[in-house]
Amino acid sequence: MRFRTSPSPAAAKMQNRTSDDLRNEYRLISRERDMGANSVGAIADQNDIARELERRGEF
Repeated sequence: MRFRTSPSPAAAKMQNRTSDDLRNEYRLISRERDMGANSVGAIADQNDIARELERRGEF
C-alpha cells in the first residue's frame, strides 16, 4: 500500500469551506465508514479534512 505524504489537490479547495461544513463532511464519512464503506478515497478525504481543521486549530 502506498501512503500519501502530501495533501491531495482537494485540500486546497477545503481552505475555502467553513469549519462547520468540513466537520459535517467528516461526520458523514465517519458514518459511512462505520457501516463498512472503507474506500481509500474516503479515508484520504477524511485525513485531508482533519489536517485542515487542525491547521485552523479546530480539531
